[in-house]
Amino acid sequence: MSKAVLLLVIVLFFILIRILKPSKGRMGERAVSRKLNRLPHYKYKVINNLLINSCGHSTQIDHVVVSQYGVFVIETKNYQGLIYGGYNTDYWTQNIYGKKYELYNPIIQNKGHIKALERLLKDYNAGVFVSIVAFSKRAKLLVNFDEVVYWNKINRLIKSYYQECLSQEDVYQIYSVLLSENKTSRKNTKEHVRSTRKNVKRKKNAISKGYCPICGSTLVLRDGKYGWFYGCQNYPNCKYVHKV
Repeated sequence: MSKAVLLLVIVLFFILIRILKPSKGRMGERAVSRKLNRLPHYKYKVINNLLINSCGHSTQIDHVVVSQYGVFVIETKNYQGLIYGGYNTDYWTQNIYGKKYELYNPIIQNKGHIKALERLLKDYNAGVFVSIVAFSKRAKLLVNFDEVVYWNKINRLIKSYYQECLSQEDVYQIYSVLLSENKTSRKNTKEHVRSTRKNVKRKKNAISKGYCPICGSTLVLRDGKYGWFYGCQNYPNCKYVHKV
């Protein structure tokens, strides 16, 4: 075998590994899926990797668990390092050995997922939806919010809800609707990623020009308990905040 052919084989081998190896995010979703599948099947209906269209926009949700005790909407994060941020701040911080990176606030991200489900399941009260943000133990959480937990605590948190708010018929109806509306495919997933990137760019552009990316009102510089921040002029109707 010539050196050129050997080099080509090696390059193709590494490309194949890169294609087949799942991303850290996908690995995290699979790990959480395995945990959710341990829930009693007669009580909880699990849907993983749900992609739905809402008002012309696609929304990808890592996991949804439907039960008589609520519809649990789960956002999975496979981060490492120190994780901290405010409940309503636009971004949180990931600190790895002193190097800091921004990540979009997963609580706000999951609220967007729930809004999309509310529009799809408009016959049901908004109170039936429960937000859960689940981090890997690779991360050290410096936040103290009830809906933010480690992966190993997800099932315990779900089971802590024991008040029935949906009938068994409602559970099957919601589960059926979500399965029928699930648009997950390689093509649709790629479209969703492109759309998400455009929305992030549009949001950053609005902030840079001093406008609220949610309602379009002017952002006002304010001094709060945790320092200076930009808040929407339309508060309390719009509670968007952006850390300085």
